[in-house]
Amino acid sequence: MYHPRLYGEFYDMGLKYGKLLYEKADFVIPTISKQKMDFGLESYQDLKSFFPEVVEEIEGFAKGIKDKPEKLGAFLLSLGVFNTTGQCSVFAFKNDDSTVIGRNYDMLFDFKKFTESSLIAPKDKYAYISQSDVFIGRSDGINEKGLSVSMSFVNGTEVQTGISFHFIVRKVLEDCENTEQAIELIQKAKVSTANNFLIADHKGQIAVVESAPQKSIVRRPEKNEQFIFITNEFKTKEMQAYDRGGVEWSKSTERYKGLKDSLKSINKMDLQIAKEILSDKCVCLDLKKERFGTIWSVVANLNELKIERAENKPTIKNYKSETRLDWWLKKNAT
Repeated sequence: MYHPRLYGEFYDMGLKYGKLLYEKADFVIPTISKQKMDFGLESYQDLKSFFPEVVEEIEGFAKGIKDKPEKLGAFLLSLGVFNTTGQCSVFAFKNDDSTVIGRNYDMLFDFKKFTESSLIAPKDKYAYISQSDVFIGRSDGINEKGLSVSMSFVNGTEVQTGISFHFIVRKVLEDCENTEQAIELIQKAKVSTANNFLIADHKGQIAVVESAPQKSIVRRPEKNEQFIFITNEFKTKEMQAYDRGGVEWSKSTERYKGLKDSLKSINKMDLQIAKEILSDKCVCLDLKKERFGTIWSVVANLNELKIERAENKPTIKNYKSETRLDWWLKKNAT
């Protein structure tokens, strides 16, 4: 897993990372089909309106790799649209005095070589730690305000040109300081695919946005429950018509039940318990035949901004502390 630190102006962040990957890894934009290119180019126009700052970063990155920003943007915005993507498990638990989150990212084992955990601190935006298997876009993260967001793929019935989850997650982390702001941002976005977004903040506000091109619904914890969780299905009646299903191979229902059973049995959550849940065979995927499973795992206490990450299949003992956000905030304290 790569560990870049990117901060400052958007264009400069992109230029720095693009040049690094070009010079050290001989990076070039992968070739994509005409269908994906056309889809991505149209979506790139939507991105310019939704998130103009990140378009500046794409332009800088493209300069660093000596290619065209439109081609790079099209590649990024077509990812995860026409192919099966991550099959993930996420939960949030609100204690009386803290909010704890846990997240497994499940993907093809071949993608391990592309994974990265980044400290990103754009000028005039919130700083955050986030994980992804693609540069620039994000799959999950925690920002300096104690806000967490994580996505999971849902096999939706429609796709449309628009904003992919990578950029929705990132904009939430940079612009939002609480769960309600994040919900509003996600529901206003012209999303390109179906996804669950689990959002949690340090004040104990936890929710899921079940999001599809046709519609979105906010799901809250059930009465008398301190937790909420997602795998790879829509759970509200209103959204099930937009869920094609077909995720039995990734044990989505079994993982959902495993999370529910574990979370219902707990009165107070801490990072150790969170690790145990994510490491359990009912939640952690390891599909050897499909070469697919958990390739990173994150737990965090949002009130203390204490973050730990396993950069492989998680076990109780292989998490390491993430200290870069704390370093950045102390470095820039006024």
